[in-house]
Amino acid sequence: MKKIKILKIIAILTMYLGIQKTYSQAAILAAIFGDKVASEEFNLSLELGWNFTNVSDYSNSKKANATNFGLGLNFKLSENFYLSPSVFFLSDREFNFSSEFLDTGNVNLDNEFENKGGTGNLGYIDVPVLIWYRINKIKIGAGPQISFLQKSNLVYNGSDGDFTQNIKNQTNNIDYGVMASVGYELGKARKGKGIFLELRYYQGFQDIYKDKINTSDNKLSYLAFHMSLPFITDKLAKKNLDSLEK
Repeated sequence: MKKIKILKIIAILTMYLGIQKTYSQAAILAAIFGDKVASEEFNLSLELGWNFTNVSDYSNSKKANATNFGLGLNFKLSENFYLSPSVFFLSDREFNFSSEFLDTGNVNLDNEFENKGGTGNLGYIDVPVLIWYRINKIKIGAGPQISFLQKSNLVYNGSDGDFTQNIKNQTNNIDYGVMASVGYELGKARKGKGIFLELRYYQGFQDIYKDKINTSDNKLSYLAFHMSLPFITDKLAKKNLDSLEK
């Protein structure tokens, strides 16, 4: 029991102190510690998602899909309530624009890509903290999320090729907002270890650009299709299957 507690502490510290590590290292961490730290009160989970991003009051933009990848910590607070802080090491937001002015100072380059369409790419490390209420196979959750900017660029599609403009210095380093989610458990999946399928919605409260791209606000929001894969022991998985068969 003491060994499990020590491993649990190591897993938590490694997860948060290693927030800048790549998603591949996160997967290795989960594989090493996953079932070793699992109990009925705590487990790790692998988090995967596909989001469709919108930027408010950006008239030229259209939603585009991007991926999320991270690890979750799941604490059982009571029979129905759970706390789930997560770290998404890879969390991209993308949107398409139909026309945009390029301003590099190079007249020939700017003229070549004037009013060209393309894709906006934003990359974050997300840290959502959700409180869940669970009844049977359904769970409903909500909580704050803070995101740390890793990349920001606009890719302009030209007739002779694309041009990528790095706009990280024009984008706020932190985005924050609130997330709401509803999920459904496939309890028999993965031999009783289960899969949670979720629909998540995030609304940002911060303008993503330091200077507004128009007179209105430019806040991020996205709808995400999400999948959570819990790491639990074979013993707990068997217990889950037995309870479902009753």
